[in-house]
Amino acid sequence: MGCEIKILSHACLLVKTSTSSIVIDPWLIGSCYWRSWWNYPKPEFTESDLEEVDAVVISHVHWDHWHGPTLKKYFKGKTVVTAADPNSRSEKDLRSVGFQDIRRLGHSKSINIGDIKVIFYNFGLFLTDSAIIIEAGGTTILNANDAKVAGWPLKKIVKEHGPIDFALRSHSSANTRVCYEIPGDTSFVSDDREHYFRSFKLFMDAVKPKFAVPFASNHCHLNDDVIKFNSYISNPIELRDYLEELNGELDWNLKVMLPGSTWTSDGGFSFADETCFTDSQNYIKEYLEDVYERIAVSKNKELKIKITGKLLKRFHSILKKSGALKCKVNIRFLITNPDGPYESVLFNDGTLIKTDIISEGPEKGTPTIVMPNIVFRDAILKNMFHHAGISKRCRYLANDSFDMGSLRRFVGKLERYELTGDIDLRYMKRLFLSYSDRWRELVVYAKAFYLLKFKKMELHHIEEEILK
Repeated sequence: MGCEIKILSHACLLVKTSTSSIVIDPWLIGSCYWRSWWNYPKPEFTESDLEEVDAVVISHVHWDHWHGPTLKKYFKGKTVVTAADPNSRSEKDLRSVGFQDIRRLGHSKSINIGDIKVIFYNFGLFLTDSAIIIEAGGTTILNANDAKVAGWPLKKIVKEHGPIDFALRSHSSANTRVCYEIPGDTSFVSDDREHYFRSFKLFMDAVKPKFAVPFASNHCHLNDDVIKFNSYISNPIELRDYLEELNGELDWNLKVMLPGSTWTSDGGFSFADETCFTDSQNYIKEYLEDVYERIAVSKNKELKIKITGKLLKRFHSILKKSGALKCKVNIRFLITNPDGPYESVLFNDGTLIKTDIISEGPEKGTPTIVMPNIVFRDAILKNMFHHAGISKRCRYLANDSFDMGSLRRFVGKLERYELTGDIDLRYMKRLFLSYSDRWRELVVYAKAFYLLKFKKMELHHIEEEILK
């Protein structure tokens, strides 16, 4: 029977047997997050790869995994498997773009796609991010992608399905932490770049797969306002060098599988070229030339966007529903335009008013959120403030640590509302039913809360502590 694995892009995995085929998290065309994120290196796939697919499996609703344009272009009419999240947004959005055969999998539940078995292990307090077990042709794959599964939940997976042949996991920053700043305060550190290497190793030490694959982190930024973040992305070649410098014996083998890389149970590995990382400067330059026109078109669209009173009224409704309206804090939104004048909106005592202050510098007692007009507009119209931050096109600026705390709490309420929607009785019922199977996860949260509140540890360091 046998099994074939092929990496198609950033977080896109194709798994095939002689009779069945699935694709996981396909982002295969264009960009995402308002032209901020691009596959790096470029995707490698054939039309026949996609035509044979029996089902699409989606781990979570972030656009680099749940990519609407790719889904609509290549997979219309296919079965889609997604998590049974207490928030049914993934299913609703899939139906809105034309998908009908949608299978929602609860925690530790499975589905058979031909002779391929898929098991979801859902993890995440607000955002359900699924680690996925794939059993195909005698090969067991743990695709953890972005899921920060650790502690008892991870031990459960390994006990149930080990030994694991392949484990795939992210190895670089994809969150908003690096976008938070206290200008002039050199002691303020929002993130730790090497943390992602350490957590990758700790995860693989816990799983002990035969092969460990750096995954779901190979992207780049090409828009003018985010290209600087390319230096912060950790690539798999750096991870390999980091592990070699440790001079310690590992219980697993690292395999760098870039898009186009394959493994078959009969023939072993075939690796894609690594020039995109060994000569990244030229690769980025050529990439920019290739996509210049698409970025220019988007820029022209941004030039025409207006922040209307009707839009601010809708924003006020989101502030109310999310609970952010009750925050006793001043927040200034600086809405940017690629070439034209900026607009300033002040949140003060539950009201939104336009002001004339267009300086990026935060004032004492008034943190500033710098946000492109297209991101601000779409975040309101589509309830996308969580995605807005991930784009890295936003900046979150505070005068000092006290104001930074106020800013984080305010933004946290907006982002939480995207991930949960209205927390009503129906949502609470779904949440309770979900955690009846995921109770081990609650132990992880209890430990994380203790480390956060009493040990004053940063969230990214808490992840490492729990992985240990």
